[in-house]
Order: sequence, then C-alpha cells, then structure tokens
Amino acid sequence: MLEHFHICLKRVNIFLKMMGLSLDMEDSKRTIMQRLKSRPVFAAHIISFNLEVAAEVGWLFNALVTKKSFIEITYFLPCLIFSTVSNFKYISFLYYSHAINDLIKAIEKVQSRVVQSDKERDLFEKKLANDFVTMFLNISNRTVCLIIMGLMMFASISLFIIIPRYYKTGELKLELPFLGHYPFNEFDMRVYPLIYFHQIFAAAEAVFMVYAPDSFFFACCTFTHIQFMLLQYDIERIVPENSPTYDKVKFKKLALRHIELMKCVNMMEDIFSKSLLFNSMTSSIIMCLNGFTVMVIMASFSAFLIFGLMQIFLYCYYGDSIMRSSMEVSDAIYNSLWYKISASERKDVCIVLMRAQKPCQVTAYGFFDINLRAFTSILSTSWSYFALLKTMYNPDDVTYNV
Repeated sequence: MLEHFHICLKRVNIFLKMMGLSLDMEDSKRTIMQRLKSRPVFAAHIISFNLEVAAEVGWLFNALVTKKSFIEITYFLPCLIFSTVSNFKYISFLYYSHAINDLIKAIEKVQSRVVQSDKERDLFEKKLANDFVTMFLNISNRTVCLIIMGLMMFASISLFIIIPRYYKTGELKLELPFLGHYPFNEFDMRVYPLIYFHQIFAAAEAVFMVYAPDSFFFACCTFTHIQFMLLQYDIERIVPENSPTYDKVKFKKLALRHIELMKCVNMMEDIFSKSLLFNSMTSSIIMCLNGFTVMVIMASFSAFLIFGLMQIFLYCYYGDSIMRSSMEVSDAIYNSLWYKISASERKDVCIVLMRAQKPCQVTAYGFFDINLRAFTSILSTSWSYFALLKTMYNPDDVTYNV
C-alpha cells in the first residue's frame, strides 16, 4: 500500500516541480522565507505570473474609468479571478509545507501498521489499491490532456481572429489572447511575440498552480478513503463466528487506527479549508462567466469551463468519499457479530460505534461541507448568476471581437 501512495506522490511532485515546488521533508524545519529562498524557480514563476496579473488589474481599472462594454468585462473577469485563485492556492501550499509533511507521515503511519491479515484480506486490499490508484492516475492523465487542449485553444484564438480578418480586409490588426494594460504599446512588432508567448506561459502557470495542490488533496483523500474501507473490513470481522468473545488487543489497534484516520482528515481540514472556501466562492462566478462567454459571445472558453466544472466536482467527490467511508465504519460495527460478546465487552464497541456515526468531513473553513451536495449547490448558484447575466446582456452593446 505504501508503494501505491508513493506512486501517487511522485505524480503530484511532477506537477509541483513544473512550478518550482516539491514535497520536501526539510520544509518542516524551515520558516516560510527559508522555504521561498530554497526555491528560486518558484519565486521566478511567481514574479513572471504576477507581472501578467498586474497587467490584468491595470486593464480592469482602465475599463472602469473608460466605461468599457459589458461584454468585454465579462470576457475578462474569469481570467483575473482564476489568477487570484492560482496565487492563493500555491502560496497557501508553500505556507502549509510543514503541515503537509506531517500529513504525509500520518498517512504513511496508518498504512504501515501491521495488521493480522489473511489471503482474502490481502486480495481485498490489493484490489482497493489498484482500483483507486488507477482512477487517480487516469483522472490526472485526462486533466493534463484537458489542460493542453485548453492552452492550445488560448494560444490559437487570436490567430483565428487575425488571419481571417487580414484576408478579408487586408488590414493586419494584432490581437492578444488576454486583455491587459501595459506601460508600452504591446502591439509593436518588436515586443508583440514576446507578450503573446508570455501570456500563454502565464496561462499554463495559472492552471498548474491550481491543479498541483489539488492533485495532492486528491491523493490524500484517495488513501484515507482506502484505509477507512480496510478498517470497515477488519471491524466487521473482529468477532469470530465460532467464538463468544473477541481479541481485545486487536480491537484496540483498530480503534487506534480509527483515531489516526480522523486525525488525518482533521489535518487535511487545517491545510485545505481556507483554499476550499476561496475556491468554492469563486467557482460559481467563474463557471457562470465562462458559460456566458461560451454561449453568448461564442468564445473558445469551453476547455476553461470544463476544467472549472471538473475541478470543483473532484473536490466534492473526494470530500464525499471521505464522509461516506467514515460513516460506514459504524455500519461495519453493526454488521459484526457484536451480539455474541458479553455486555461489558460491548461497551468498548459502543464507544467506537457512537464516534463513527459522526462523519469525518472536509469543509470550506467550517461554512459548509465539501461533498456532492455542495457541488449541486455550486452549480445552482452558477446557474442563478448566469440567468442574471443574461437579463443584463444587451445584444446592441459594443462587443469585444473574440
């Protein structure tokens, strides 16, 4: 099982290293400034990325002053909001590096505990590990394909505007993938290719700054979920069929595993709850604006929209899996042969049963639980915002040619 966990962490590390970060156990001994100094590539990415963010903020101020059209602003806002989310998540990941290392150690500790197993349990554990790790890796591969497709769309969108217009009018009017306000003429041919490339590079930075921490969260949820399912398997068989008693030492070990798993979930809550709140609050707005852009302006934002939907769905799916598997521990206790043991022995079982009935949950900083119900709520909110935007939309408004 540890081997499977390390395979997933290796995949997470690939995404982190793209942005100059990595899972480094030495971070537990470093201050945040020492962590930053030890990662010059990360610092360079942050500076490079935020130069583009500054241009976006400059464009927004200019748009408000010059009263740009409603269409232009709705086209622009998802990029700025997503950039803010990217900054928040990656800096937050660096800030919580020490807690992340503690979480990795805690999950490894739970997995490395010696369990008295048999062939049937070994097969069950192997099947769980193979199924869920395969799912994690498949999601990772498909997400990377979606990211590449989205970046290709962003890279080519301006060309699909410039080239047909040139053949139609004979006028070479340059466009950029993103709107930005620069202290120089960005359409000067001496700097235009550089600005064009930098905008695409900044888009790649933004996406991986979001997905790298997300993939770590998904990996931790995957193995916590697996351990809850193994705990269910062991507890359900704690009382042998041919015995009126049970192994108290083994039961105490199982209870300790349950406590350690709850601690793992609490650690995930401490690390991710703030970014989950920020992500959830902005996801409704981003999906609404992207949907509006795709349906009304017909811009190539479909990959961006799919990525946003996929991201928030996966968060809610993995959060829901933790909640369900933790609650099912109580079902496993109830399904065991607890009625065969003595009344005094049942007290210990009842204590674990009562605690297992309270689900372990990852929340958005305590405001709401991250589960599939939250996903439907976010979609509902996005649809409400979208309906409001459509009522505000005036087709006669001056549009940005995208």
